[in-house]
Amino acid sequence: MVLREYEEDGFKVIEFTSDGKTASAIVSEKIIDSDEIASDTIETTPVPTVEEMQAQTLLITELLLIYKELEMGV
Repeated sequence: MVLREYEEDGFKVIEFTSDGKTASAIVSEKIIDSDEIASDTIETTPVPTVEEMQAQTLLITELLLIYKELEMGV
């Protein structure tokens, strides 16, 4: 059960209670605005599609076969 909620030093503080009188757990969450969110975004690289992975696997397999043929003198 929530005992009380308040803001302090840029944080939202939530105090939980089990007996209704004293705080048994305290959670602090930093309050951020939209400008902070935009500046903290992480750039990710796109994940290849299944088709792209299959094409790459096929190319590698063909390359290995060519190397093997050259090695055997075929």
